[in-house]
Amino acid sequence: MKLILAVLAVLGACAFAQAAEAPNQPVYRSGPWFVVRSVRSVRDGGNVVACTGFYRANRHVQLSKDTLVIETSDDVKGVAFGFDDQPMGAQRLLTTGEKELKAIAFSGEDFARLAHSRKVRIEAVTPQGTLRHELELNGLAGALESMGNGCPVPQDKHQRPVRRRLRSHALTPKTSASS
Repeated sequence: MKLILAVLAVLGACAFAQAAEAPNQPVYRSGPWFVVRSVRSVRDGGNVVACTGFYRANRHVQLSKDTLVIETSDDVKGVAFGFDDQPMGAQRLLTTGEKELKAIAFSGEDFARLAHSRKVRIEAVTPQGTLRHELELNGLAGALESMGNGCPVPQDKHQRPVRRRLRSHALTPKTSASS
């Protein structure tokens, strides 16, 4: 009798247990953007959900709900942005945080413009010359919406993002004179 009760208790617990969430689970994909959901346990027994967006599976281009960070391997001195088909904006120096991270960050007004654009062109001035890159922003609005909603896990298996690795496109030097 004790064995039967023990088996029923285990089966009952299994029936009500939730499936463990996969670590770093891709939950959204649109255009070149996808969102990964990470769940970390905290000391009080709860969980903290983190949503991170990526561009073309490039870990050096990371998106949060209010910032886009592009890591660079070069020592960038200044950067300028051109949104959609508008001319390049004025070059600005990197912030202390950007220099420490060796990264270019879109935040504040730059991020607001980015979130409502179709593409952004980036010119980064380094001691070796000017690096030029363009990011396609189609799908960015949906990625930001998913992140704003806590990057929910799709219920329908057909909605799950494709787990295909795309070739990364990092900033690459072009042969042009620095101004």
